[in-house]
Amino acid sequence: MLRSIIHIFLVGLAVYAGYKNRYRLVNAALSNGFLRRFLVTKSLSMPMFRDKMMQSMFSQVK
Repeated sequence: MLRSIIHIFLVGLAVYAGYKNRYRLVNAALSNGFLRRFLVTKSLSMPMFRDKMMQSMFSQVK
């Protein structure tokens, strides 16, 4: 029982720390060329994200 409580607490602490430093984590991940290529490839394979990105990049300016 105590082991489960400690495990839940540690997971919660890790989530909190990750959320608090989310921009540092993203910058660290995107500084690696291989990881950046992987993340961009995976994100552009999602139709919702890809359509929104293409719409904002190629929209006509009035």
